[in-house]
Amino acid sequence: MYHINNYPMYGLNRYRSFLHAPMHENEPLYMKLTTDDDVRNFCIDVLSRYECPDSAVFAVFNDGRQKIYVKNSPDNDESAYISELEGDNDIHFFSEFDGQFRLCCYNLIIEHEPGMWMIES
Repeated sequence: MYHINNYPMYGLNRYRSFLHAPMHENEPLYMKLTTDDDVRNFCIDVLSRYECPDSAVFAVFNDGRQKIYVKNSPDNDESAYISELEGDNDIHFFSEFDGQFRLCCYNLIIEHEPGMWMIES
């Protein structure tokens, strides 16, 4: 059964995750997201559907790039917006962002092979 927990490596708490990796016979399934636009669209879709006003998806690319897709609802306004931020090879990038903005919940997705992504859960 799949039990790898990559959250601590990035200073994150997996118990604040809101997505779970799809499974088949106790093995996680990969998502095929071949371009940056695919990753962006996936993250924006996930955040748009999720009800929490202060949530994020942290993405770790195979080439070392890191991106944060964050949904904020300033002053509890119903019109939330999604932003994209980029970091480079700094494992503290995600935890510093979370510490500064105190997100309610988030998820980590990692590109394990070019174009093959997994939801960490």
